[in-house]
Amino acid sequence: MSSEKIILNKKEFILVELFAKGRSSEIYLVKDLKGKILKLKKEKSKSTRIEMAKKEAENLREANAVSIGPKLIDFNESEHWILMEFIEGKTLAEFIEGNPAKKDLIKVIKALFKQGKKLDELYLDHGQLAGRAKNILIQKNLKPVIIDFEKASQERKPHNLNVLKAMFFFNKHGMVYEKIKEILNEEEIKELIK
Repeated sequence: MSSEKIILNKKEFILVELFAKGRSSEIYLVKDLKGKILKLKKEKSKSTRIEMAKKEAENLREANAVSIGPKLIDFNESEHWILMEFIEGKTLAEFIEGNPAKKDLIKVIKALFKQGKKLDELYLDHGQLAGRAKNILIQKNLKPVIIDFEKASQERKPHNLNVLKAMFFFNKHGMVYEKIKEILNEEEIKELIK
């Protein structure tokens, strides 16, 4: 574990580790002086995504206003970084592959549908909720948290709820759909789709 100190907007943090690398950014875990672990996302200098950190901060701020996403802690436009709450949990794909109990799966789906509807009402389209189900983390208390708002948009027509419904119940070629059909019966699925 690293003990290197870094300064973000005149506040001191301890660099814990490089957590992940993407094409446009690097994600670090940092610890504040109270010992709380946070996630620092730093745009790479050669990133082709112009103002990625600024856009993600703006989108996350909007989502946070309706209690969605990791909490935005801080942001620096000129240094191209965003600091947010670190969410521990399994990806939605890992959660579903783990064959959750029927009641737990239903609880997660209902909570996600509420979040999708709230984002639609905000006119904030996440843009990456389907696919490999990696932008949704399921915490131990079964609370789903939508993450990674860098490609979200308030300019596109939002389809968050419909995208979630399609991933769970209509995409016959997706892993999520296959597992849902194994766990829930037709009546339970119809009830959730309503």
